[in-house]
Amino acid sequence: MNPKRLLRAAFVAAVFTAPVAWAQPAGDFARLSSQYAEWAGGRSNADSLVSGLRDGASVTLVTTGAGRTVSIAGFRPPARMSYGEVRSALANARSTLARMGIANPTAEEIQTALIGGEIGTRQVAGVLGPRAG
Repeated sequence: MNPKRLLRAAFVAAVFTAPVAWAQPAGDFARLSSQYAEWAGGRSNADSLVSGLRDGASVTLVTTGAGRTVSIAGFRPPARMSYGEVRSALANARSTLARMGIANPTAEEIQTALIGGEIGTRQVAGVLGPRAG
């Protein structure tokens, strides 16, 4: 293949694959947020969890429970995480709470499952590990 043709093929490949690569993280964000919206108490909580864990930024959660009781929690994850790590952390937090019989957690219970603390009389290590706090 002649050099000009090879250069042109490389350019075309770069132009047409770049938008797909750039769009992927937004797709990951939307998928994760949608997947955990119901569990997290709404889309805004799921958005806060995914973006906060991904960027190492503050997470704020607000849930409304029985009798219109409001639960508010906030924390900052110890470090930025890949989308795979975010997916794993949220799946493990949901599993931890499910094993405790909690299907619709409060904001504080989600926070505790992620960074550790007490739920009732039970100590929870937190899925973000010893670096959380």
